[in-house]
This record gives sequence, C-alpha cells and structure tokens, in this order.
Amino acid sequence: MIINRKSTPISFDIDMEYGNMAIDGGHLLLSPLEKLDLLNKYLDIEILIKRVFGAQEFLNGVERFCLWIKDEHLEMIANVPEVLARIELVRLSRLSSTDTGTHGLAKKPHQFREMKESNSSALIIPTVSSERRLYIPISFVNNDSVIIAPNQAIYDPEPYLFSILTSRMHMTWVRAVAGRLKTDYRYSSQLCYNTFPFPPISETQKQELEGHVYAILGEREAHSEKTLAQLYDPDKMPAGLREAHRQNDLAVERCYRSRPFESDEERLEYLFKLYEQMVAREQEKGTLFEGGGKKKKK
Repeated sequence: MIINRKSTPISFDIDMEYGNMAIDGGHLLLSPLEKLDLLNKYLDIEILIKRVFGAQEFLNGVERFCLWIKDEHLEMIANVPEVLARIELVRLSRLSSTDTGTHGLAKKPHQFREMKESNSSALIIPTVSSERRLYIPISFVNNDSVIIAPNQAIYDPEPYLFSILTSRMHMTWVRAVAGRLKTDYRYSSQLCYNTFPFPPISETQKQELEGHVYAILGEREAHSEKTLAQLYDPDKMPAGLREAHRQNDLAVERCYRSRPFESDEERLEYLFKLYEQMVAREQEKGTLFEGGGKKKKK
C-alpha cells in the first residue's frame, strides 16, 4: 500500500478538552421550571443563565440550565435572594467535601470549577457512545450553552473539523483505539483525537468538507422532532442523513488518497501507517507525548 510521502500526517492544531465541572452539589443547576420562576421575577438576570449540555441533554434532548456567574456579575445578583441562597449552598457543599482541593473552590461559590466557554460556538463530543452507532453523534452548540464534563469540547473550531470527526475514517480509528465502558465506546482526546493522523489539506478541500457539514446538519434539521439518539439509531437512521454521511465519508477519504477504500480493515491499516509517520516525526523533534499528549502547534 502506497502512502503519499509528500505530506507528513499531522495532529490537529486545536485542542480538545473536557467540558466544565460544576462541583456545586447541584445548586447552580436549574430545571426549566426553576429557570422560568427566576426569570418571571428577575428578567434582567437572563444573561446569567445558560443551557447545559451533558450526554443526556445532548443525545436525548433533555432541557437543563445553569447559573453562569462571573465575578463582574456579582453586583447584578446582590438583590436576588434566590440566587444568593443557592450560592451559599454551593459554598457549604464545597466546604463539607472530604477533598481539600474542593475547599478552595468555596472561595468562589458562584462559579463552576472551570468557566470554559466559546466566543461563538463549540463542538461537543459525548464521552460515551453506543457501539451500535455508525457514527458518534457530535454537534455545534452556541455560546449561550455550557458543555459539562466528562463530555469533550472543542471551542471555536473551524467547521470542517466536524466533517473529519464524524467520518468513517475517524470512527474506524475510534473503534480500534478507544477505551470501553462495558461495550460502549469511551471517547477521549488523548486516545482518539490526539493520535488520529490526518493529512494537510488545502483551503479548497476544507470548503468541500464544510459543505458536507452543512448537508449533515440540514438533514438533521429536517427531522428536528427526533433526538440525536433517535437519528443515530442504526436501525432508524433517516435515509437522507445516512446518504449525507456517506458523501461526507467519501470526501474525507479523498483527503487521504484518490482511490476509495474497500473496507474498514484497509482504512485502519492505512491509518496506522500514517500514525507511524506521525510518531517518527514527533520523535525526531523530541516532543513525542510531551505533557501527556503530542505537542500541539500554537
């Protein structure tokens, strides 16, 4: 099997990381009814409430919200006793923890442990996904949403990255290297994302991949009454969505070579040869797995 030696495979330049951890005893989280009650009394604090996306919320369309309060918002909530009461419960919950590191978080009980957010949008990748699915469902969420751990997030990515991560090439790699939770895939940035070899591509190729991203999202929107879990059930996947993914798969594979792959075994063999090149390059630079993962270009 011939690999294009003119283009050394690369790892992605943009980091994938865990979503936010609240460590709040549940007191910063809001049900839809709790959100409505607060806004009926204090409409001006709407900017402090964001939708939360964990696996259940993302895959099954469950609505949940959170208080997302930065230091500069403290004056805004000074006269909102319901929010102040919740913050006090967070402080007490953190102080009662047996983890001394959590005690330090009690100094800022109005905040999640992390406050990671996008400028415009973020990709969410569920950490655990059924082995039955042909593709791990991923999607964009806008900046009025919060991705929570242990789900993975990529903040402000270029749209074409969606195309690559939802492709058959990437899923072939995931099936080979991902951890497992019982029989389900356990996606991690270190095993699945940082190690995935992908060739350098042109702006024209990026634009082609982006076109397939919008085609997939458009097919999902055509079935907006269904959850992602329903759409990606392999026995019930709509024909239009399946075809949009197939076309995306072909476009991603053309980034590797012009001749189509005939099987997942062939895809995996090709990917591992590219991975060997990628490892050799990092060894030459002395950066292999530096800091727990390959060194990223900044």
